[in-house]
Amino acid sequence: MEKKFWSVQRLAVFGLMSALVFASSWMQIPIGDVSRVHLGNGFCALTGLLFGPWVGGLASGMGSMLFDFTNPLYIAESWITFLTKFFIGFVAGLIARKGMGKSPAAQRAWDIAAAVAGTLTYVVLYLGKSFIMMYFIERQTLGAVQVQLVTKLLSSLINAGAGVLVAVILAGALRPALKRAGLFRKQLLC
Repeated sequence: MEKKFWSVQRLAVFGLMSALVFASSWMQIPIGDVSRVHLGNGFCALTGLLFGPWVGGLASGMGSMLFDFTNPLYIAESWITFLTKFFIGFVAGLIARKGMGKSPAAQRAWDIAAAVAGTLTYVVLYLGKSFIMMYFIERQTLGAVQVQLVTKLLSSLINAGAGVLVAVILAGALRPALKRAGLFRKQLLC
């Protein structure tokens, strides 16, 4: 009998983690009029650390895209958000897998590397998207684009740092409980 990718447990985990990414994106501190620091990226990385690249990526993208649906300014780019946030969870999950079954200290090291790689992948994609939008579509001057990208880079790096911290701390705290509950099995991690 062929196993289906979307088991009831995997679908439940996907829904729960999508909802947590969505809700954590509301936990934010505005930085001027142009940016904000939020916990959404941390929960994207956490989803990848705990549940692997595919569930991590899909739940990260879906929760973030749903957040974009709540603001008319973000709706048009929600599909781009899905793709860029997908890679936080996907990259984090891909790298964190290498630490599975290792000692807690080794797992934490893999978690840190995975969360850093996932959040920095997003920063690169976000800045690339911003450059394309501002320079090629909005036709801003290169100097104006560079100034805005520096601001976006600084807030994105703060978000990345906060995201790594949140993801690694929560992964270390939740992984033992998930194992005891039977929700941290090989068939859920994909």
